[in-house]
Amino acid sequence: MPKPLRRLPGVESPFVLRAELLTLVPHSMSTIDRLEAEGQFPGRLRLEPTNRVAWVRREVMVYLRHLGKRRLAQKDHVEAANQERVACSNRSGPTPEDQPANPDHHFAPASATSGRNPNVRR
Repeated sequence: MPKPLRRLPGVESPFVLRAELLTLVPHSMSTIDRLEAEGQFPGRLRLEPTNRVAWVRREVMVYLRHLGKRRLAQKDHVEAANQERVACSNRSGPTPEDQPANPDHHFAPASATSGRNPNVRR
């Protein structure tokens, strides 16, 4: 087995191993596997001659930027929908045109034919 390369201070590896990936990306490993299979996440590389896998750091960072932009756009969309809902709720509700024509502003009692007033005989 070859010797591992010495790490230089201040120099990042071009690869991201699984443990570091899970600290960078807000997904579980099963979600990463699913997204990778769907082609929505960068593919992994097998590091020879070991059984380790890694992802290219640059591709992961591009994915994280894309994820951030998508979440920001989704947040803006939700805020716009909420503002529209608030504006709609300010307009909604009973208006004078919706009120009954009764001058006392009371609804008329149920009639005997409606069957809803139990005090009225049929």
